[in-house]
Amino acid sequence: MSTRRLLRPIAFCCSLAILACSSMAPSRQATKADPLFLDVAAAPHAFEGQTITLRGWVSLRHEDRNLWATKNDHERWQTSRCVSLSLYASLLSRVSDLDGRVVEVTGVISNDASKGGGVIRLGACRDAAIAVSELHQVSASQR
Repeated sequence: MSTRRLLRPIAFCCSLAILACSSMAPSRQATKADPLFLDVAAAPHAFEGQTITLRGWVSLRHEDRNLWATKNDHERWQTSRCVSLSLYASLLSRVSDLDGRVVEVTGVISNDASKGGGVIRLGACRDAAIAVSELHQVSASQR
């Protein structure tokens, strides 16, 4: 059998393998957005001053201290599906355990954590924030 005739079935098999792997990847990473999170992100003023618990994907890298509806929202920088974190100093010792994980955050919602631009918040996805009082990782079985 010629080399050219062998390449066609090999290429076909490789294509099938790539297709199979790529169609499985999103299902492993996909996480449904917390409906309360989406409500808060859409209208943070309606939750001003309230203590609530939100579930989302957390980014704690460098100055990026934000809670996102999903990892995909972070990757696409969909700020309408983000709530920034404030009062997060207690989390800094836990960055390696929490960054890039699905978490539950309890805290007080602020529609404008920048206080009308008076507070500079580097890396905040937006002015709406949750002042962290408690944050813990959600296990895979709880998602």
